[in-house]
Amino acid sequence: MLEELLDNHLAFLAAHRGEVRRSADSIEVVGESDEFSAWTPLSPTAELPAGTSTVRLVPWSGPGWVERLTAEGFAPAEVLVHMEASAGEVEGGPVAAIDSDADAVGFAEVQSAAFLEVGEPDYDWWQKMFVERALQNYRAPDQSLYLLRVDGDPASSTLVLRTGSVVGVYAVATKPQYRGRGLATTLLAQARRDAAGGRLTLQVVGGSDAERLYLKLGFRRAFRSPYFRRSSPLPSR
Repeated sequence: MLEELLDNHLAFLAAHRGEVRRSADSIEVVGESDEFSAWTPLSPTAELPAGTSTVRLVPWSGPGWVERLTAEGFAPAEVLVHMEASAGEVEGGPVAAIDSDADAVGFAEVQSAAFLEVGEPDYDWWQKMFVERALQNYRAPDQSLYLLRVDGDPASSTLVLRTGSVVGVYAVATKPQYRGRGLATTLLAQARRDAAGGRLTLQVVGGSDAERLYLKLGFRRAFRSPYFRRSSPLPSR
């Protein structure tokens, strides 16, 4: 079921990016950074909360939401594509999950080097957050964090998170100076091992280089999840 793929992503967000609040007709993600916050309707009659600035739709949100959001001053933004691939036997030897605070800090170091630019707004906040989340999660029984080193230097990392039969791949990152060496491919192979007998999933921005890469690596599009952001001031009520 497609809902199982979304549940895996929400579990990642809850563990690494903020808080997930569920009700019968909606899901709200309250991110530690605004870029991760979004409200998702699960029925066509769900009530849009006052003050909502970002809405994420899923195929089972129901009809009429694009028109409702447009009328409320929202505009289309990025589209998150949930992808799925077969899992199981792969070539090469297994990679051991990290098992020390030192490796967790190395994992976070790779994340910062791959995803952040020195001097950008909130650089220090993100760097600290990456370290805190790695230290909090590497011992979690539903997660495995992986780190490859080159001559002792943390070079490439990823994590997998298990929810039922679904294994999600997240935080795939390689320091710029180590790209092109097949390190991320080695870690993705380990994720396939972890998903043996189940379902392997990840998310990418629609139309991105990452989407084209994962299509070449055997992933297929499972469903598209468009985001809408409010483009006009909130109406007075």
